[in-house]
Amino acid sequence: MPAPSLSFTLAEIASRVGGELIGAGSGERLIIGLQTVQEAGEGDLTFIGDEHHAKAWATSGATAAVVSRSLAETVTGQCDPNDRRGVILVKNADNAMITVLELFAPAPELPPIGIHPTAIIAADARIGSNARIGPNVTVGRNARIGNDVSLFAGVAIYPDVVIGDACVLHAHVVIRERCVLGRRVILHGGVQIGTDGFGYRPSPDGRGILKVPHLGHVVLGDDVEIGANSCVDRGKFGATTIGMGTKIDNLVQIGHNCKIGRCVVISGLAGIAGSTTVGDGAMIGGGAGIADHLTLGSRVQVAARSAVMNDIPDGETWAGYPAKERRRAMQEVIVAAKMPEYIRNLRSVITETLGPEAAKLLDRSSEKPSTARDPKKSAESLPTSTSTASPKAPPINAPRES
Repeated sequence: MPAPSLSFTLAEIASRVGGELIGAGSGERLIIGLQTVQEAGEGDLTFIGDEHHAKAWATSGATAAVVSRSLAETVTGQCDPNDRRGVILVKNADNAMITVLELFAPAPELPPIGIHPTAIIAADARIGSNARIGPNVTVGRNARIGNDVSLFAGVAIYPDVVIGDACVLHAHVVIRERCVLGRRVILHGGVQIGTDGFGYRPSPDGRGILKVPHLGHVVLGDDVEIGANSCVDRGKFGATTIGMGTKIDNLVQIGHNCKIGRCVVISGLAGIAGSTTVGDGAMIGGGAGIADHLTLGSRVQVAARSAVMNDIPDGETWAGYPAKERRRAMQEVIVAAKMPEYIRNLRSVITETLGPEAAKLLDRSSEKPSTARDPKKSAESLPTSTSTASPKAPPINAPRES
């Protein structure tokens, strides 16, 4: 709930969002908070952008609502002549909500301008004007920090890092060596930029795993925002890149040498394996997994929990496990759900045409073979050894590098 000191009249809010205020005498009514349709009370403003919330307006305790113009008839039709609640009609309530949220949002609490006494700054690091460097921050040699940058407590900046103007790095963010951040980048707590890629190979003798060095770095474009505890791995050669305006949720993994386009949205718990390209404007749902060395085109949409194992052309929507084009995936789900009905119908047809005994063959074909084993025989089949020496480890087949 916003602080009580923040309040605006309905007329002021209507002017800010460019909306049409409906409701006699409602313009001077005071709004002191924002809330959902169901939970709003006196003094609260709410937002209605779909039919579900429009139908809830009749019983809402809100003082007023910002309503998409396409829903005007549904909302105003629920108001009786004595209804004193106000309605602000706009083209898109969701977009207007952003403006109102910014109006009510308190100013962010940033570290004070200057360098905290506990911060450790390399002698040759360059710090821009009005930088805010909080407690226990470390800045490595030859790092360059732009103007108006905010580094919260515990941020670690490795050598040769470049951070553009007006970036905000929240507590315990780590930026590894040689990585580059554009302007106005926001990294939430615990984000790791430039960690080693997940690259390994079997050792020549087949009895171990060798780590593959990753010599590249990460480049984040202007206005990128990355949620808490997400990781972006550095390239093996060259850079892993995140295009300008891209927004990444919490707990997302971006593999080495990925190329993520502009204004891409990636929801939480998604994982993108190495050397995959994602086009501009793509949307990836929560928990989706995308295999390595793939190309997802511009404006692609991937449903939550999908497992993408093939390239996706521009503009397509994929879903499923493994993922496939949405309509095909839905058709397969429908067919699978109706399979018991299909089998019943098939059994009826076989019974009518060939008799009950023939129908029993259908039942037998669907039975699983028995996997039960005689415990005594299983024990007898186990190898025995009287040697106390440890057996040699078998060769290790390392997984394919992502």
